Amino acid sequence: MKTRRPYAEWLPRPEKQAPPWADRATALLDRRFRLWAVVMVLGIFVAVACLFTGEVAAMIVGPVLGAGGVLGAFLPERRLRAARRTGWRTAEVTISLNGGKDNYVLIAVRFADGSRIDLWSRPGSLTVPTLRYPPSLPAIIAGHGPAMSVLVPPNPPARDKPVLFGARAETYRWRPGN
Repeated sequence: MKTRRPYAEWLPRPEKQAPPWADRATALLDRRFRLWAVVMVLGIFVAVACLFTGEVAAMIVGPVLGAGGVLGAFLPERRLRAARRTGWRTAEVTISLNGGKDNYVLIAVRFADGSRIDLWSRPGSLTVPTLRYPPSLPAIIAGHGPAMSVLVPPNPPARDKPVLFGARAETYRWRPGN
């Protein structure tokens, strides 16, 4: 049976001082969770209200909206919990789009202590594929296993806003040469 690694082994040791943008990244994850939670509540409210009015089309739209809100709120909440548990670490990321049958984004992460981890993400967001060109982007990473988060700080004039996206660990953290 495959054993799960402790949370401490997914990322390097915590840094003495929190990396820049760490509070902002947690706030962005929290904002996404609250937004999807509002969508979920609104969908459930529409579905219940339509039960009493007899609107068939809205009876279908309400549960679909509520179910989308549940799914949409679950992913940021899971990543938010993982980020609070592990904290944020500075790193350099190289993002490449892997075409073909399984269209996904491969993210090679290199931490300051020399360790590495490979992540992957679905290119559902348009921001992830646009980051793939420059190698060694500065970023901060948080989370563990399937609940990893990557924040790439703004880089004027190319990007005025930070880019935050979720990822899944493809490998455990490793050191080159081991």
